[in-house]
Amino acid sequence: MGRTLMATMLISMVMAFVVLACSPGVTNTQPPAAGDKPAPVPAVKAAWEQDWERTLSEAKKEGKVVVYSGYGAEWRAAMSAGMRAKYDIIVDVLSGKSAEVGERMLREQRAKTYVADVGVFGASQFSQMLQPAGVLEPLDRVLVLPEVNDPKGWWNGQFPYLDPDGKTGFHFYAYVKASVTVNTDLVKPGDLKSWKDMLNPRWKGKILLDDPTIASGGQKAMVMLAYGILDWDFIKDLIKQEPVIQRDQRLLVEWVARGKYPFSIDGSAELMYNFTKEGAPMKLIVPQEGAYLISGTGNVYLPKGAPQPNAAKVFINFLLSKEGQTLSSRATGHQSARNDVPTDHLDPITVRQPGVKYLSSLDQEYLRQEADFVKRVVEMFKPLVTF
Repeated sequence: MGRTLMATMLISMVMAFVVLACSPGVTNTQPPAAGDKPAPVPAVKAAWEQDWERTLSEAKKEGKVVVYSGYGAEWRAAMSAGMRAKYDIIVDVLSGKSAEVGERMLREQRAKTYVADVGVFGASQFSQMLQPAGVLEPLDRVLVLPEVNDPKGWWNGQFPYLDPDGKTGFHFYAYVKASVTVNTDLVKPGDLKSWKDMLNPRWKGKILLDDPTIASGGQKAMVMLAYGILDWDFIKDLIKQEPVIQRDQRLLVEWVARGKYPFSIDGSAELMYNFTKEGAPMKLIVPQEGAYLISGTGNVYLPKGAPQPNAAKVFINFLLSKEGQTLSSRATGHQSARNDVPTDHLDPITVRQPGVKYLSSLDQEYLRQEADFVKRVVEMFKPLVTF
């Protein structure tokens, strides 16, 4: 009987201990052993980081991005090397005049034979071709990196969209357009202080002009001169000087470098800098009536149906970052619309100055009237085109 009672008491004590140990109000208060550290709590990544990691993963599977560009070999090499080194993604660039690559992209969109992932070319192709056709995607949906997606990082403290309502065109350059390239052996200081100095009889038949009858820098220069720098009367007088029309950008620069012509209006600054590195006696000048801000070829577009959409997204973010813009600016000699990109490599004449109000080809008021001005310029210069 005594043994039975003792066994029963022992069982009761064991069960009470088990119940107490399993009670939710009981915790282990024994301090951790010396040197033990609490297990780290995994950090929750921001939404943009998660988006970026997913995008990078898919972009690397795609392997490449196809870019239609109005820039030449130096820009192509800089952007390709930058993307390959940072993200191991190949940049396949189709280069040509902005009018050519813009028209090719538009044809592909209409035929739904999508090849291009990104477009980098002139604003005229945007306002006159791509935007009216509705073939572009909004860019604000693909801006991910915080340094890209912060309006304070851009000129004037706002995103430099060509169309603020649609957000389908983004100009990443905003530089002072020095439209006149002179051969310094043939044009002395003071010879071309004013645009009106070009009307001197000594320059008749000797003015080289980028073809203003097609979407080009020459067309933009003539439109801006008529729009606000001077007026239509100046354009009429310039035509009387029988300027020589040329479409080949290399010849526009080379003929001035070799002294065949004393100066040109809107030859490629990128090519001019290449010639000056070889010792050509050339420089850019801004006549006293002033210049205007322009993006030139520095505009980016995202076409619909991009075959490599994730690689396109990575490329656009890289291009618009400080690193990408620095590479791009050094390759082309044009000032970025970003505020943090160095300008020490640029011709000071093309750099925006604080507090100066510039006539701009990027203003919405100008863009609304551009088509009418272009039409009139084409009609006026067409008789001079002999090819």
